[in-house]
Amino acid sequence: MVDVRKTAEDADVIIRGYAVQRCDEGIRVSNLNNEKSVAVLKADGTLIETNMDDIELAIARKHMFNALKYMEG
Repeated sequence: MVDVRKTAEDADVIIRGYAVQRCDEGIRVSNLNNEKSVAVLKADGTLIETNMDDIELAIARKHMFNALKYMEG
């Protein structure tokens, strides 16, 4: 089981309940309200891996793009 507290603490940015964090594969977006919903994306938005449905993935991708401007540097 995923530790939501650790996921939130390790996140680079949290937007509307989604933790956005850089990882070896790209950028991981985790839904903090549903520990089973995770997506790994490239910085350009290309999907690498997910278990989210299409609607949640679109939301996660939008939050990732918003978070990227705060993650630079």
